Amino acid sequence: LGEDDHDALVRAVLSVRRELPGDTLVVPVPLAERRGRDLLLTAHVAAAYGATHLFAPSFTPADEEAAPLTLAAPEPWAFDESLEVWRPTAKIEPDHVRDEPTEEELADLLDRGEEIPEWFTTPAVAEELRRAHPPRHRRGVTVFFTGLSGSGKSTLARGLSDMLVEQGGRTVTLLDGDIVRRLLSAGLTFSREDRDLNIRRIGYVAAEITRHGGVAVCAPIAPYAATRAEVRRMVAAAGDFVLVHVSTPLAECERRDRKGLYAKARAGVIPEFTGISDPYEVPEDADLTIDTSELSPYDAVTRVFDHLVAGGWVRLG
Repeated sequence: LGEDDHDALVRAVLSVRRELPGDTLVVPVPLAERRGRDLLLTAHVAAAYGATHLFAPSFTPADEEAAPLTLAAPEPWAFDESLEVWRPTAKIEPDHVRDEPTEEELADLLDRGEEIPEWFTTPAVAEELRRAHPPRHRRGVTVFFTGLSGSGKSTLARGLSDMLVEQGGRTVTLLDGDIVRRLLSAGLTFSREDRDLNIRRIGYVAAEITRHGGVAVCAPIAPYAATRAEVRRMVAAAGDFVLVHVSTPLAECERRDRKGLYAKARAGVIPEFTGISDPYEVPEDADLTIDTSELSPYDAVTRVFDHLVAGGWVRLG
């Protein structure tokens, strides 16, 4: 479980009560997050509930002296393949120790919706893990297109949304830059502060769509790396985030300038225009890069769709 999966962790712990002695007391305690180690605080809370010992992976003699109960280092346990039970590693022959799945291997099993090995954990805990980390084809995801004005972001976003709807199986919401400007961010200017606020609003809405298992398709310019990173963090706390850099060259974007925005920007009529008088920070963390001057709209959309299929967010058939 991730650092933000506190509720899931509590449910997982409570789910194994039937495996513990009948008089076992399970007490979830919401402690405020603090920098550094909170071992002594945890010890005082445990002692207040009647605990006499506290497992701690590491502690100092000063910790032992200050703690109101006995600190104990947990003995390493492993799964004994010969007896098919968990027991202290020191009592198992080295060639009979079964390696546990790594965090990455466990996450991959959950991503693909495969069963967690019964020897690894109880069915109740496995079910809580699946609830907290559903397979990708059922998990919310935000596809975030970024690129210069005229790069083809909106065309790709609309095409991808249509392709996902036609495929079926996912709820899709399109958050196009122009539509968001008219509805969600009406009244904002094009100053850097307001442009950042516009992207944050898009990120918040996308994160909520993702949290509830939907697919959010976003297509703002989003020129600043820090703001894109903030959106990624918001969405990643709720589900998955796929960043697509539409890298169409500036010259091609100007050639397509149907609204005459680049011409106005070069004439000084539009201040702080991305790519002319204001920078576009090229993503270094893009999951996919597409130059629409080299691909047809259909081929470009298909490339994004295929990426979602390969990643497990979309199931064919």
